[in-house]
Amino acid sequence: MKEFGDNRLEEAYSHVLNGDIREAVAIFETKLEEFPESTHLLMEVASLYYILGEMNKCICSYKKVLELKPGSMFVNYRMGVAMYRATLFTRAVEVFTRIEESGKFMPMTYIWMGLCYYHLGNEEKSIECYKKLLELCPDTTMANYYVGIALKASGRYEEALPFFEKLVKENNRHVSAHYHLGRTYMRTFNYDLAKEEFRKVLELDPYNNNAQEMYDYISDDHSF
Repeated sequence: MKEFGDNRLEEAYSHVLNGDIREAVAIFETKLEEFPESTHLLMEVASLYYILGEMNKCICSYKKVLELKPGSMFVNYRMGVAMYRATLFTRAVEVFTRIEESGKFMPMTYIWMGLCYYHLGNEEKSIECYKKLLELCPDTTMANYYVGIALKASGRYEEALPFFEKLVKENNRHVSAHYHLGRTYMRTFNYDLAKEEFRKVLELDPYNNNAQEMYDYISDDHSF
């Protein structure tokens, strides 16, 4: 990259391609000492720290970018996702809310916001986020899945059923959807349907101990 005066960044990208992420980070960090206001370098460093799972350093880099480009909703989005990964759920919600209120909203923000609310124990807000996404993108698999999970967690089993049923109808190999559909059928006392769902899980994933336990339980004529 000629704008940075040498070929060190080409070396860094070669390290990335070879999976030597820390070597690449070291080069980028060195170049940042020369060009501390380079948003390009800061974004690269943030992305690499994300790959390494070092979310605090990742977030720090994104904050520096936002000091230079405060209106970038894309950078806010990436920082919010990193905050979620760092289990900073309340702070992440604040970031995602800021994006929503900016008028430059990205639909996937609702997924992450919903997950944050779910982990904060606020299933109702979580459901609200997923339903907003479903209004925009009705066939989004993740939204259908997570709204089903949130409804199930809040005890609204009858409401959760259509979302899981839609998922397995569209993708009969969706193991997790089959499992949660089975658990939801159990909660609505549809034991034969639940048993069939657990059987499907075991066809797709023979070593799924949770599904095997549920299948055996129903087969012994027990109920919850």
